[in-house]
Amino acid sequence: MTHPTATSDLAAVPSTLLPFTVVFADSGGYIDDATDALQSGSVYVSPEVSDASTLQGQLQAQVGDSSIGVAVFSDNAALEASGPDIVTQLSQTTDFDTIIVAVGGDLSAGSGVLDAGEAMRIANEAESTAGGLGPALTETVQGVQEASAPTPGIGGADGGGSLVLGLAIGAAVIAAGAATVFGVIRSRRRGALGARDTRLPDAIRRHVATLRSLSTSYAQVGATGNQVAAQTATDISGIATNVEELFTRLDQRSGADQRGLAAIELDATLRRLTGALDRDYLLDILTHPQLWDDPDERVREVRNAVTAVSEELVQNIKQVNARRGLHFQVSLDGLIGKRSELQEWERAFEQAADEGDAPKA
Repeated sequence: MTHPTATSDLAAVPSTLLPFTVVFADSGGYIDDATDALQSGSVYVSPEVSDASTLQGQLQAQVGDSSIGVAVFSDNAALEASGPDIVTQLSQTTDFDTIIVAVGGDLSAGSGVLDAGEAMRIANEAESTAGGLGPALTETVQGVQEASAPTPGIGGADGGGSLVLGLAIGAAVIAAGAATVFGVIRSRRRGALGARDTRLPDAIRRHVATLRSLSTSYAQVGATGNQVAAQTATDISGIATNVEELFTRLDQRSGADQRGLAAIELDATLRRLTGALDRDYLLDILTHPQLWDDPDERVREVRNAVTAVSEELVQNIKQVNARRGLHFQVSLDGLIGKRSELQEWERAFEQAADEGDAPKA
């Protein structure tokens, strides 16, 4: 089945009067499947995508009740249309305010409620910094949610029709005002998206992206009634936020030596913490406790580590506020050393880091 070419409404308009031209590829199976799925849900992940069901659950939990439609395809979908063209088509066949599309590892986005080009900018930045398809999509959804939140002095118009404009309008049209608009948006979100994009060292940025992805996974399990998973999701999200806040305040109030110390200490701590929180360790224990020896003790060990890291981050922020030197006392060496499974993860991480491709939790 294919959709007819959707250019008839523009045919009678002289081309010199059109601010842009939209060209539609003939839609085939991939886009049809996404269109059908987004009529009854907010997330579609092609079965050709690796671990599609898990990724769909993570994204669904992150989207929640936001008016955001997400469609994730394998590279094969590029044979039908480009990412921006798919965004345009889905925007016309669904009722979502914002559409986010991934074709392989390439992200595209458009929104009828954000400033022209803002959704695409958020997607592009997440793609370049998040370190993987799942984290990039999660950060894109979070960025859109943050940018869509009411902010005094920004917005006002209903945004109708700007989805197509945001995707196709020429750079010459938006260049005059874009820098000012983006500057205002960044300044109003310094503690959220801005901190995540510009203030974190690369290693810490990757850990934060992993934590946010894990938080989504734990929230999904928590939604089934697992209170420990739900609390862990909240704690993980809080750790990610406080890591961002710590580096934001270090940039504002401390020297490079303190920032460097924090980067070294937290790299080691967060590396071990994400290993313990991995979907193959704590999350699996919470989901299938009958398949593990001493499940209660294992859960208690990791939960204690989460609490210790969370409390120390708050103390670190207070130290920065008081212009005192940072003190890092929490060590997760004991957690790793006690469990052979985590020792194996640590060795795999170190080996992969030496080869330039650390494993993702």
